[in-house]
Amino acid sequence: MSPLIQGVVFDLDDTLYEQQAPFTAAITTLFPSFPQEKLKELFISFRYYSDLHYTKSITGEWSLAKMRYERIRLALADFDFLPAVSELNTFQTAYDHALQSITLPAEIVTSLKFLKQKGKLGIITNGPVNRQTDKINALGLTDWIEQENIIISDGVQIQKPDPAIFHLMENKLNLTADSLLYVGDSFDNDVQGAKAAGWSVWWFNHQKRARSTAQTAIYDEEITSFEDLGKALTNEKSLQR
Repeated sequence: MSPLIQGVVFDLDDTLYEQQAPFTAAITTLFPSFPQEKLKELFISFRYYSDLHYTKSITGEWSLAKMRYERIRLALADFDFLPAVSELNTFQTAYDHALQSITLPAEIVTSLKFLKQKGKLGIITNGPVNRQTDKINALGLTDWIEQENIIISDGVQIQKPDPAIFHLMENKLNLTADSLLYVGDSFDNDVQGAKAAGWSVWWFNHQKRARSTAQTAIYDEEITSFEDLGKALTNEKSLQR
């Protein structure tokens, strides 16, 4: 790794693995009549509502169960698809079951092997400790990333995009903000949060989301596929700040 970028830190969901795959598996199992050609758009809507309402489950305004129910209900409603309450209540169980089968894309495995030899690695992820830990274990990420360098928001009571969670990682890695790169798919949580902390940021926009007029292109790079991400992470020139 270059003298300037000494550590690479990743988001988890839809960055180190393709979150759309388990989501699609759950939807097609429970709602086989949902249009196949709309599944990607549905997933993007699901992620939007998940990010939008996650804080409510942290503050206690909503229970975690209500947040999970509302994010899928609202996403499906965007497509005028209105299942019964009983069907919506079964979605989370089906989704959790599908998440047990997640795997790392080959490009991520190659990148982690390369980066482990070059510098320090970490993960910052929003979510419940047990749920995120189950995903990390399913993916075998501690083969490359030390457990103490994994921060789960509920475990520290700080959520992205709060810069404080990034500063906490700086302390764990014993590195300064200007020597760190963050890779994540969420513009609001990952790009804005890491930039506010003074880090370099790659927006991993493989879902090809359009930026809103309020979202300035403050990222250092926009990468739109796992293939391109793998190439960038294993190219020392691209890791210069």
